[in-house]
Amino acid sequence: MGITLVFSCRNDIEKIGKFNNPDTMPTAHASQVEIIVSDSFFVRVKIVAPELKEFPTADSLEPKTEFPQGLVATFFDKSMQVESTLVAGYAIYHTKRQLFEASKNVVIKNLTQDQELHTDMLWWDEKDSKIWSDQPVTIITATGTTYGDSGFEADQNFTSYNILKSHGQMKVKDKITDTK
Repeated sequence: MGITLVFSCRNDIEKIGKFNNPDTMPTAHASQVEIIVSDSFFVRVKIVAPELKEFPTADSLEPKTEFPQGLVATFFDKSMQVESTLVAGYAIYHTKRQLFEASKNVVIKNLTQDQELHTDMLWWDEKDSKIWSDQPVTIITATGTTYGDSGFEADQNFTSYNILKSHGQMKVKDKITDTK
């Protein structure tokens, strides 16, 4: 008595190709990451993320680092006081251009000026210390809420900004002048 077993397998070329694609296969994968960015011996930014993936030749164009579960970035002044924070549900760092692309419920808080920004997409140019978005934004301050239909531009600490196509309501103090 004999038993003959015959096995057959079929390979999906498209699925196999994904294993060799630098867009889908990171060379580094880390959990519970903390990154410190310094300038002239001063800590400028601390980035904390639950997951990081590095793609050295992603998209056949340039290397990138992906934060698929989002990140929290904390910005410091020169005396190591927290100036602002940035939270995003997803982010990509374009290594050669030193450019962060943050999306999914992006929130920036300027703690020194008690301001908060909400948007779905944000760009942070690390080299030029600027942030911007071409998507609608909401900025909440102690004096009111302002909406930017076409985005905004700001310094990376969110201390000075320009809202594009803005509208909203704000409290304004009346200035009484003495005409005597």
